[in-house]
Amino acid sequence: MTGCFQENSGIGRKIIKYARLLYKKGLVAGADGNLSVRLDNDRVLVTASGVHKGLMGPEELIVVDNRGRQGAGTSKASSEVPMHLAIYEKIGDARAIIHAHAPWTTAASLKRDRLDLSILAEGRILFPEVKVVPFSPPGSVELAEAAARTAAENRVFILKAHGVVAWGKDLKEAFCLIEALEHNVKTMALRNYF
Repeated sequence: MTGCFQENSGIGRKIIKYARLLYKKGLVAGADGNLSVRLDNDRVLVTASGVHKGLMGPEELIVVDNRGRQGAGTSKASSEVPMHLAIYEKIGDARAIIHAHAPWTTAASLKRDRLDLSILAEGRILFPEVKVVPFSPPGSVELAEAAARTAAENRVFILKAHGVVAWGKDLKEAFCLIEALEHNVKTMALRNYF
C-alpha cells in the first residue's frame, strides 16, 4: 500500500466504498467521475485520473494541496481537481464532493437549463429546482469557477452534458443527493410513458 493510503486509510476506504457503489448503481461507468474528501484546510484526498470506479484500489488515491499540487500518491490526480478545490474554497462546510455521470440526469441537461422536480413529493423537498451549469470543457478554470458559484447556493447541481455534482458533510450525504436526484429525474422521464 502507498504511504498516501496508509496515512488516510479510513477516509480512503470510504472513497473506494462510494466509488464502487456509484459504479454498482450505474451512476458512473468505467473511469467516469471523481470523488474527494477534504482532509484539512490545506489538503484533499481525491481519486486518480482514468480510474475504473468499480475496480479501484488504494493506490489510486491522491493527496493534493489547496493549490492542486500533488503531495502524495503515484498516479495522476483527476483532471477535475480544480473544480473540487474551487468548491472547497467557496464553501467552508463542504467536506466531501462527488462528481458522477448519472445517465438520466445528464440526458436531462441536454434539453434543459434547469430542472423543476417539484411535482414529486421528494423533489419538492430536496430538489424544487436543480441548476444546470452551462457547458465548459472538463477540467477548465471556467468550469471550476461556474461550479463553485453554483455550489454556493446548491448542494447538488448538473454540469451540462457532463454529469452531476454534489457536496456534503461527508461522502454519504453527497452520494444520497446524487442517487435521489437520479431517481427523481428518471421518475419524471417515465411519467411520459403512462
